[in-house]
Amino acid sequence: MGSNTLSPQERRSSFATVLVAEAAERAGFYGVDAILLLFMVQQLGITDHRADLMVGAFAAMTYATPLLGGWIGDCLYGPRWTAIFGTLLLSAGYALLACTVTSRSFFELALALVATGNGLFKPNAAQLVRRLYERYPLKRDSAFTLYYMAANVGSALSMFLIPWVRNTFDPLLAFSLCVAGPACALFILLTQTGTLRDLGILTRHSLSPKRATAFGAGSVILCILSVTFILYSASVARLAVFSCLTVVCILWATLYRRATPSEKVKLVTLGIMLIQSIAFYCFYQQMQTSLTLFALTNVDGTFRILGHRIVTFSAAQFQALDPLFIILLSSPMARIYNVLSRRNRDVSLPTKFAIGFGFVVVAFFIWWGGTHLAGGNLTSAWFMAGGYLALAMAEVLIGGLGLAVVAKYAPASLNGIMVGAYYLTVGAGMYLGSEIASKASSTAMSQAAQSQHYENLFGILCLCALALALLTLFLARKLNRMEKRISGKNVSNTEILSIR
Repeated sequence: MGSNTLSPQERRSSFATVLVAEAAERAGFYGVDAILLLFMVQQLGITDHRADLMVGAFAAMTYATPLLGGWIGDCLYGPRWTAIFGTLLLSAGYALLACTVTSRSFFELALALVATGNGLFKPNAAQLVRRLYERYPLKRDSAFTLYYMAANVGSALSMFLIPWVRNTFDPLLAFSLCVAGPACALFILLTQTGTLRDLGILTRHSLSPKRATAFGAGSVILCILSVTFILYSASVARLAVFSCLTVVCILWATLYRRATPSEKVKLVTLGIMLIQSIAFYCFYQQMQTSLTLFALTNVDGTFRILGHRIVTFSAAQFQALDPLFIILLSSPMARIYNVLSRRNRDVSLPTKFAIGFGFVVVAFFIWWGGTHLAGGNLTSAWFMAGGYLALAMAEVLIGGLGLAVVAKYAPASLNGIMVGAYYLTVGAGMYLGSEIASKASSTAMSQAAQSQHYENLFGILCLCALALALLTLFLARKLNRMEKRISGKNVSNTEILSIR
């Protein structure tokens, strides 16, 4: 049974199954993500500079491995079973991270298991969503926005809970609790509806089952060993990130060379928007790096109204504001997309990206303004929240629709691999963002000097975001005109090259 034969009720049931599995898996992942940097600095004694770079390398590998996971899901195991294997590796990785509390020697291997497990799970869960809505393009943006929201439901809960557990009890218990996330996702995927089981089978298979199993397992083991080696060295990590980007460029160029004229237009749009995604995640990564260290030393974590204390956040818990705001924003945005689609007034994906960069500008302007007004004292928690709200809106418009971009513009036969390529660009952006944060490390400064340091950083990032917002708006207008010209028509190579 394929997605085309599903009734509306079966489709909703299958979609809900994927959403719950995604939320459970992300709860474990982002619980680890929330405490990882501070665990490295405070428990393992790693310097801020080295910790920023290692977190960036881990993020890059976490989002580079979906290229392998997408290929395994497309060509070897099918998306459902590949996602199941991913949850097994994630559970093992979190359990091993718990062991690093007493033995530092397992740390890089644990992170490698997590990165590889994520690579197997993420693109294939998204592939299941794409298959459900491949014949319903008007519902695609809404479906992927809700899918993104589900991920943030799990992450918001864990990013509030896990830092509290770490601070109140110990990191061992915090990491151990994270194992429950992928374990629950594993149970859901093994016991889900029959429609989803049929949806997750292979559409083609060129190898015998034994050879496919052996080849896939060997690829996964090699990936784990490679990521472990990469995490040991900042220079090797940098080389690996740019090598992965080179692979994406080669893949894009190969597809472009073989594509029909109308497909080339889509690939040009896809390539431009992947570059924009890299730029966005440079800003996004500041939440886990520079903003977390800023909150640790230069932010009053207590929210007050008229002088009365409401709640106090730890430095790590501020990161939970991002998924919390995404949960609040995603459902209204999905409804807006549906209403605009029904009225034939939907905003194009390139335009949504351009609007998203406008909110990036707002976010860093708020953080710059809050630091400036503090005048060397602690910055108010309300400024942190305001910046997180604006950046969450940007994430809904850019990060939340990244998979929709791939679903719309990538060749259907290679969608899983292209989802992996998209995640690779996300990882590259996060790594570059961590490079920026590492250069902005200010541990040895006084509080007043740190405040001025971060004020300068946020101001520079605000100006960079403004330049990108103007550029993406210009490109959106060009891409929209080009798509309208080729709609229902053949297109020449001259028209394709006219936007360059």
